[in-house]
Amino acid sequence: MATFLHFFIMNVKILLANVKQKVTSAKGRSIFTFIIFLIISTIFWFMMALNETKQRDYRLQVEIVDIPMGTTFLTQPPQYIDVSVKDKGRALIKYDWGTPPKVRIRYSDFIKRSNSHIVINQEMLSNNIRNSFGSGCEILSIRPDSINVATTTRPGDRLPIFFDISATTQPQYIAYGDLKCDFDSVTIYSLNGIPSSMVNVSTEHISLRNLTDTSTIEVALKAPAATRVEPAKVSVTIPVEPLVAKKRIIPIQVTNLPRNVSIHIFPANVELNYLVPMSMFKNDNATPVAVIDYRSIDTTTATARVNMAQIPDYYHNIDCSPSEVEYLIEPTVAATHHADKDSVKN
Repeated sequence: MATFLHFFIMNVKILLANVKQKVTSAKGRSIFTFIIFLIISTIFWFMMALNETKQRDYRLQVEIVDIPMGTTFLTQPPQYIDVSVKDKGRALIKYDWGTPPKVRIRYSDFIKRSNSHIVINQEMLSNNIRNSFGSGCEILSIRPDSINVATTTRPGDRLPIFFDISATTQPQYIAYGDLKCDFDSVTIYSLNGIPSSMVNVSTEHISLRNLTDTSTIEVALKAPAATRVEPAKVSVTIPVEPLVAKKRIIPIQVTNLPRNVSIHIFPANVELNYLVPMSMFKNDNATPVAVIDYRSIDTTTATARVNMAQIPDYYHNIDCSPSEVEYLIEPTVAATHHADKDSVKN
């Protein structure tokens, strides 16, 4: 350890000696003199630059304070104002390297045009911005050059949401189940109340295609003219599930069969193949029926068509096999006995 420390100290001494030799040489003195003059000139340039008048563009955040209780903005004031200012460099440098000042406007500073609209004009904005930057600042331009908003003190009305959303999936998938939203209703603010015909607030139309999984989207709400909806956007989830195959054997029933005849069906059952959403595979409690309407049988043909009834809406791609069956119609024993009696009487 002592040997290593001695070696390190010797190397440092050698390095310092070499530096001293180079600095005290003619070339070293020239470089050192150049660096000193470069530093001095940089300081002078920086001081002159700070004393020059500069033009800068800033985006200032707008903040309206002291809003009276129960007042709601029907039209939102701008969040930012773009300004172009001119001032000494030393006055603007802190904003170039830091955060530009906020435009804080007291609600009472607004000039009222009417009971429902308030405005702050360009002159008032210029004075407010000049106070934020300093009295020596010259305001060259302001965009927007005024703030004009509508307000109301009327309480909001609560209305349900209508989802104007269409969604399609890829084959073997289905959008099944109710849409899920983080809000079941929203508040709509207006100046004189909403019309009686307005029963809900609609979302903007959204069309989704080729979905293969549950999707969540953010969608804006439509606010009628001179109204404001809060919240302005909602999050909506569209449940999507894969379709799975299922089948069952169902006996064929004959309806509207007269009392004096009997009918034999070949085969007596049909196989029903269909697709259901995965969540309904174990919860499929539907009772579909296979039916032949005796009145619709065409006796000139040997087969009768089988119709399916009581099919739930979550059954898809339904296939009934066979779709037609053979049949044999015979009179009943009671009907035959009645016919024999009639022949004896005759």
